[in-house]
Amino acid sequence: MLNPLKGAIQALFFVAIWLVAQRFVTVYHLPVPAAVVGLFFVVALLLAGVVPAHHIAAGANWLLGDMLLFFIPPLMAIIQFRSLLASHGLQILAAIVLGCLTVMVGTGLIVERTLRWERSRLHGITARRGAKS
Repeated sequence: MLNPLKGAIQALFFVAIWLVAQRFVTVYHLPVPAAVVGLFFVVALLLAGVVPAHHIAAGANWLLGDMLLFFIPPLMAIIQFRSLLASHGLQILAAIVLGCLTVMVGTGLIVERTLRWERSRLHGITARRGAKS
C-alpha cells in the first residue's frame, strides 16, 4: 500500500519543479510554457541520475491517476451521444477547433496588449522619476 504522505511529498516535487520552470521562463522570456520546461528539467534530472526514478514514481503515478478525472467525462459523452456524433460529428469538431483557436488567439492578443500597456506605463513612471532627479 502506498503511503499517501510519500505520494504527496513526491507530487510537491513536481510542483516545485514547475515553480522553478515558471521563474526560468519569466526571467529568460521564453515562448514556451513552464510545464514543458519543467518536463525537460525532470528528464534532465532523471538522466543525470540526480533524482532516481523510484524517488518520484509514487507522486508521478498519483498525478497521472488523477488526470483521468479530466478525460473520463468527455469519453462518456462520446459513448452516450454516438448517434449525434455520427450525424453532426464534423460540425461539432469544427466548432471545437474554431472555438479553441478563437480562445487561444483572443487570449494571446489580450495578453500582448496588456503587456504593452504595462511596459508603457512602467516606462512612463521610470521616465518621470529620471526627470525629477
